[in-house]
Amino acid sequence: MKKRRLGKMRTQRASGFTLIEVMIAMAILAFGLLGLAVLQLHALQQSAAGRHTTQASLVARTFLEQTHRLPWSALGSAVDTWTPPGWGGATSSVSTQIATPDGGLSSEKTYDIEWRVSEVGVAGCLRVVEVRVRWPEAKVTALKESTLATRRYNWGATGC
Repeated sequence: MKKRRLGKMRTQRASGFTLIEVMIAMAILAFGLLGLAVLQLHALQQSAAGRHTTQASLVARTFLEQTHRLPWSALGSAVDTWTPPGWGGATSSVSTQIATPDGGLSSEKTYDIEWRVSEVGVAGCLRVVEVRVRWPEAKVTALKESTLATRRYNWGATGC
């Protein structure tokens, strides 16, 4: 038989967590989730900025390809100065649109387009054509820009 001591009964601690331990764990979890939420918002903003840069590059490339179809004489209208494109139907700005939840379209971003032509050499046979696209970006004070360039050679001129 086991003897029991009445005066010295061992108290057993209940298993589980105390309220303070649970509150500390919840506070740590809350700060961690808050950090993840901030990172997610930052990732969304950077994704939008990257999308705008890609769209601007596509707009610049489209306009640069249009300059290859222009006659040599039309390139003289933008020599050494940034000007809006003035050739057949070209506009000085392009707006991109996004789909809305109701099935409509909404304007997302407007890109301003300019071009410049520079003479290379003295013979007048080679020109550099640049297309610059600018747009405002959220939380950035200066306009963002993307510039693409190509060269055009005057194949039909004498002496070239």
